[in-house]
Amino acid sequence: MHEWPLLIFTICMQAAIGGMVVLWFFHRSLEKNGVDTFHVLRIPLIVIAVLSFIGLGASFAHLGKPSHAFNAILGFGHSWMSREIVFTGCFIGLAVITIGLFFIQKKVNPWFLLVTALVGLVDVYSMAAIYSNTYVNGWDSANTVLSFYGTTLTLGAILMLSLNATFIKNAEVTKTLFKIGFSLAAVGIAVQLMGAALLAAFNGEVVLISGNMASASLADYQSVIIVRWIIEIIGMAIFGFYAISTNKKSIATVGYVALAAILIAEGMNRYVFYVLGS
Repeated sequence: MHEWPLLIFTICMQAAIGGMVVLWFFHRSLEKNGVDTFHVLRIPLIVIAVLSFIGLGASFAHLGKPSHAFNAILGFGHSWMSREIVFTGCFIGLAVITIGLFFIQKKVNPWFLLVTALVGLVDVYSMAAIYSNTYVNGWDSANTVLSFYGTTLTLGAILMLSLNATFIKNAEVTKTLFKIGFSLAAVGIAVQLMGAALLAAFNGEVVLISGNMASASLADYQSVIIVRWIIEIIGMAIFGFYAISTNKKSIATVGYVALAAILIAEGMNRYVFYVLGS
């Protein structure tokens, strides 16, 4: 598997985009509860920026040099890769503006937060369309779009929950955010399961350019897929338990453990995805 830069790019960008989406929901809840949003959201926003730039660096590593990205933009009207580059750049630019205004005004501009999140969701679709509009069996199915959006929601929710849990001392507010975040992460998992089911049903219809079916390509990776889901379920179970638990003393530590589990699981999932095209 030679697509490590793409794996890093998609995981980092989708985590950042999902983080923006989740922060929009969190911000609404925090303001209703009179919480100091500047104190709570500054680290999550910085982490989103860092992830975005790591993803950008990984994309340049895949393209070879930055000038190739500028050349690719010229094909915006007919190339999903060009659209992905444009929307990724727009998302990062809007994220920087949102974060800059946040530190200048000492508060979040909810409209910039929302617009940035929406542009990010369009970017995720562009990422998925690059693969779904190919003749690679397994990529050219609804699973690609659903998997990418599922990862975006799941990683974004768990990441933001972990970071926010460190700075919120109000137990009731923490519980509310956990319910919101866990619900969004659960939707992400459900979307991925739906995609996996559609992929299984789609397997027998289209053949790879190489003549192999997706099921044949993944035959040697069934154990990886099973372990991935076990790790993901454990991570979600930990968060689910703490979402309803009244004991929040070790919530930050537990949050980061669960985040690590979800990140490993999503990384394994993306690795298996790229195996289809190798």
